[in-house]
Amino acid sequence: MKTGIILLGHGSRREEANDEIRQLAGMIQEGDKNGCYKVAFLSFASPGLTDAAEELIEEGVNNIIVMPIFLVTGNHIKRDIPSKLLLLKTSYPEVNFIMAKHFGTHPALIEIVQERIQTAAALAEGMSL
Repeated sequence: MKTGIILLGHGSRREEANDEIRQLAGMIQEGDKNGCYKVAFLSFASPGLTDAAEELIEEGVNNIIVMPIFLVTGNHIKRDIPSKLLLLKTSYPEVNFIMAKHFGTHPALIEIVQERIQTAAALAEGMSL
């Protein structure tokens, strides 16, 4: 069984924001040279989730993991993405679609937030001199 991964961003009208998702995907791919990755967007940008899934299926993938690049449990995580995956499962019953957990309250995020706060605090200290 061949597995492919879709890194799913929200999508933005600002292309620079979409490029950040693409850059993140490139960095992830760099760390997993044997992995089969695609980037997709829920709205405002291309490719969409269905297009990315169909590309993977054409490449012989029969397990697709969708990794939502989303911070919190909103409507997209609870409703929109699962609905799209249900449609894909109906269209491609021979393919397994799995949604990975979004970032949420993962401990690594705590470390990142603390690091960013410390960096900003150091900047603030430098400005008050």
